[in-house]
Amino acid sequence: MPYLIRKAKPNDAPRLAELLEAYMQETYRGTWGGKTDLLEQHLIDNEVEIIVAETPEREVIGFVAWVDSYDLHWCLKGGDVIDFFIHPPHRGHGAAILLITRLAADIQEHGGAYLKGGAVDNPVVRQFYRKIAMCLPDGESYVSGRAFRRLAELSGERLREIIKKMPEVAWNNEP
Repeated sequence: MPYLIRKAKPNDAPRLAELLEAYMQETYRGTWGGKTDLLEQHLIDNEVEIIVAETPEREVIGFVAWVDSYDLHWCLKGGDVIDFFIHPPHRGHGAAILLITRLAADIQEHGGAYLKGGAVDNPVVRQFYRKIAMCLPDGESYVSGRAFRRLAELSGERLREIIKKMPEVAWNNEP
């Protein structure tokens, strides 16, 4: 299924709130503690970067949210994934891969050279991360170096091309 990948707009806040509620329920067995109007304002003020995946019918079905990050050990700017969610009926159709490549491109546009995030206790998510990222025992995952640049280069490509050209995990160790 083709998805449009784009930056979230303030009017996406109600649908993002629904997805955040589903994410919190699935991941933490809890409820989302945010407020739709506050999320909308934060999107207006660029307090958080959110990229969404939407269907051809304009239904937002997933998102990745991130903020700027800095790695003092390497003196590099990057991005820290806050949350990453695809609505269950749309999983396995490539939306996550499309979001991750767009995320890398956006971080690169902000002057970043890596992305990091923690994988929730989900075997499918962890398997996806292990294909492209350096995964630490504590659950933190990093994509950097040549692997990060390849992801950014693949943003906007067709899904089949992205899958063929995905970076190897070892590329994270290459400058």
